[in-house]
Amino acid sequence: MTIINHDGRGFIYHICSEPGDAETLANLLAMEGALHLPGVPLPFVPVRDVDGKLVIEDGKVKKESPGFTQPEVSHDRHMVVDGAVVLRPTLPSGDVEIKADGIDAYVIDGLPTGSVLRLDGAEIVIDDGTLEFTTDEPGIYVFEASFPFVDWQVKVTAR
Repeated sequence: MTIINHDGRGFIYHICSEPGDAETLANLLAMEGALHLPGVPLPFVPVRDVDGKLVIEDGKVKKESPGFTQPEVSHDRHMVVDGAVVLRPTLPSGDVEIKADGIDAYVIDGLPTGSVLRLDGAEIVIDDGTLEFTTDEPGIYVFEASFPFVDWQVKVTAR
């Protein structure tokens, strides 16, 4: 079992295994943005006795799950949306090169409206779902993004 805490944006700022005592569990769950993620049962396997023979009950092989595994959740790859843990969106990786002719472009389509990226530290708000960058000035331009995206950085070299 895992307990996570997240802020109003869905950013996960705390992850811990479920404590052994009820009082500590209740205190963690009382914190704002607390979410209790149950363990995921391992697949059922046939039960064998001490001699290695299959255990038969009601004419069928008895099967049990040998336990649980912790749900996979991390600060840098997951977020909370509508009470559920989901993967954070990713952006295309890999540095690119464009011509510094004011026509050739670095383009990313399908961005959520209102996304905020940074170009050389200055914020850019994407209002139409597309980032299209052109320049006639040679140089290296650094694009970055953070939450809700997985942390991202791309260098666009204009030649």
